[in-house]
Amino acid sequence: MLAAVLIFIVLPVALIALAFRMKPLVETDRGRGDALGAMRAAGGMFGSHGLAPDERAVREDTERVRFDLDQVKTRE
Repeated sequence: MLAAVLIFIVLPVALIALAFRMKPLVETDRGRGDALGAMRAAGGMFGSHGLAPDERAVREDTERVRFDLDQVKTRE
């Protein structure tokens, strides 16, 4: 019983407390924008292209898809 308490309660609580006190190995990036780090994650997966991000987003000019279901037979 004591071993189960140590493994399932004390050990996880101690590891969580230790995680909050640890110093990060890499200095955090204090740049502007990209709060969630999406550009850094994409650069790690696909290679960094070295270009600055767009200042404003532009929507794609796409048309709405319309389905013609008149020729489909109904189930019997």
